[in-house]
Amino acid sequence: MNAPTLTTHVPEVAPVPTGRRLRPRADAQRPKQPLPVPALAALQALRHTMNRAALSVPGPPYVLLYALTGPGQETHDDLAAIRGYAAAKHLTVHEPPIVDALDDTDVRTGGDDPLLRRGYARALQLLADPACPVRGVVAVSRTAITIADRLYQDQLTWYAAQQAGLWLIRSETQI
Repeated sequence: MNAPTLTTHVPEVAPVPTGRRLRPRADAQRPKQPLPVPALAALQALRHTMNRAALSVPGPPYVLLYALTGPGQETHDDLAAIRGYAAAKHLTVHEPPIVDALDDTDVRTGGDDPLLRRGYARALQLLADPACPVRGVVAVSRTAITIADRLYQDQLTWYAAQQAGLWLIRSETQI
């Protein structure tokens, strides 16, 4: 085959009409770069501030116990530890504990997004319900929520907006 024969078999591409092209965004409309993730100590300070705010709401401080486990792991020790922590902090446990179990796929892919877990999503739903007396969540460590700094910061921001607390047995700087 020679070159002229090849070009006859290729369909021609119709030019895009001028009115259908996207114009470049003005600088004011361009997405801003994401903010840098604060240091762990700053996240810890934010969490302590929102916990104090959650305790300042009148009424008994009801909380949910939350545990995250991997494939084949038990949560007995974690649940005993967070029950004891809640009792020591005079927090009233509202419902049975919420436990999410990561499967093998979650473990391989990281399972970082807490919003994809049914139990955690249920906990957030209860926190957002104005008729529910729950004011926070108690977990063993920040890794029960997520190991991703950006997602963890987003969760803390959401908790603060709900005037809810997140009590951790091991703080962000002890992980």
